[in-house]
Amino acid sequence: MKATPLVLVAIMVLAAPARSQEVERTTSQDGSTLPTTEGIPAESESLPLPTIKFTPPPPPKEVPPMVVKAATVLPLPTHRITVLRGEASTLPDIPPPPVSLPQIAAPAGEPQYMFSFGATIYDHQLSHVQWRNPKTQEKFEAWCGWDWGLLSPISQIEHETKSLLFFLFPSNVDTAKMVRFGRAFEMPVHPEVQADAFVITKGDPNNLAAQGILTTIRDYYLKHKPRLILIHQAQEKYQADAAAWLAAHPPKPESHTFWLKPHRGSRYLKPVNEGGDQ
Repeated sequence: MKATPLVLVAIMVLAAPARSQEVERTTSQDGSTLPTTEGIPAESESLPLPTIKFTPPPPPKEVPPMVVKAATVLPLPTHRITVLRGEASTLPDIPPPPVSLPQIAAPAGEPQYMFSFGATIYDHQLSHVQWRNPKTQEKFEAWCGWDWGLLSPISQIEHETKSLLFFLFPSNVDTAKMVRFGRAFEMPVHPEVQADAFVITKGDPNNLAAQGILTTIRDYYLKHKPRLILIHQAQEKYQADAAAWLAAHPPKPESHTFWLKPHRGSRYLKPVNEGGDQ
C-alpha cells in the first residue's frame, strides 16, 4: 500500500503556569475587612513565569519509509484522514512519568475539601464572588476590591495549616465596552468596598470560616500580586499571538495522514492468543 505522502502533526501547547501568609486584619467604619500589608513581600519565586512563546504549527512532514501493517481511511465531505500503523518502533523506552510534587495531606480520616469560587470581575477592579463552604454547604457571596481573575493560576491554597484544592471560574466584564456596543448595562447593587478589602453580602458576615478563607486568598493575592500580573500579561500575549496567526492563516480542509509505530507493551505487538490486536 502506498502511503499518502504528507503527515500533519500540529501540536499547540498553551502552558498555563502553575501555583498565605497570615497578616493582621482591621475593620473599617463601613464594615469591610482591610489588610495589614506590613511584612508581605512583593513577589515570590514559587510562581514561575511562563516561558513558552506561541509557535506556529510546523509544516507537514513526509511519511518515513516503513512497513505498513494496517491502514484506516476516514473519508469526509471535503478531505480524508488516513491512519497508518507501521512495524514496531526501535526508539528507546519511554521514560517514566515525572514524580509529582509533594502535597500537604490532610490528617488521617479527615477529608480534603475543595473550594470552588465563581467570580464576576468588573473592570479588573471589583469582584463579585460566590462560593459555598464545602464542609457545611452554606452559601456565601462577597464583593472584593481586587481582581480575582489574577488568581486563576492557583490550584491549591494553604489555609490554617491545611492544603485546600482551589478552583476558580472567572468572568470579566468591561463596563466601558458594554456601553460602547449599545448594550443596556447597569452595575449590580453592591456595597462600597475599599481597594483590597471585602464585604460579605450573603451568608453570615461574621462567619469566621468565611472571613478566614477570603482573608487567606486576599493575602495570597497581595503577596504575589506583581508576579500574578506578569503571568496574566504573558498569557494574554500568547493568546493574542495565537489569534493573530490564526486570522492570517485561516484553517482549510486538507487531507492528512497520521502514522504510528507500536512501542514495547503495545497490544499490537502481542500474539492474538495473548490478547493482542493483529
